[in-house]
Formats: sequence, C-alpha cells, structure tokens
Amino acid sequence: MIEGLNKLIERLNLKDLIEVHIHDSYTWSKVSPDSEQVSKAKKAYERLKLRPYIIPIIPGSAPSYLFTRKLGVPFISTAPGHGGRAHAPNEYITVDTIPKITLYTSVLLDEVSRVK
Repeated sequence: MIEGLNKLIERLNLKDLIEVHIHDSYTWSKVSPDSEQVSKAKKAYERLKLRPYIIPIIPGSAPSYLFTRKLGVPFISTAPGHGGRAHAPNEYITVDTIPKITLYTSVLLDEVSRVK
C-alpha cells in the first residue's frame, strides 16, 4: 500500500511537497467469508431477523494477525447496530445499539456452542 502511495505521489509530481513516514503498522489478517465462523455469525443475525452483512476488509487496525497468522485461529468482528470513529477521538455507538449487541452476542455464543 505504501509503495502504491509513493508511486501516486511521484506520478502526480508531488515528491517535493509530500513525504511519507511509517511510524507503526500491523501485519494484515483476514478470514474467508465462507468460513464456519462467518457462517455462525450470519446464522445469529438471521435468528434475530436481522439482515447479515459482510465487510471483508475492515477499515481500521487491530493486531488480529496474532490470532489468524500466529495461532491459526480465525478472527472475526461482528455485532449489529450503529457506531463510528473506532479507536479515534469521539468514538461512539448509539444507545439503542447496546441491547442489540448483548442479545446478538448471546445468540452468537449459542451458535458457536452447537456441535455439528
């Protein structure tokens, strides 16, 4: 990504105006949308009569690679409701989201506990 950004800066002839310095970063991480974990999360949404949605690449950062790449454990982030500005000033979720998350979490745990 940084290489692409630097190429864009060069192509736009902005090298004299813009410098890119990397201060910190995480190794990438992902789980297949067809994985068992995603399937169980979708079932939990459906049981609550909510429309499941998948965001394959989350626009944020967390060290989830420690689970997926180091430990080989699938890692997903899921919950219904509305929020924004994760891990930034003025991060928020709406008040009506809190009970939805609580109920969804209990249904998801029930799905996860079911043995095939």
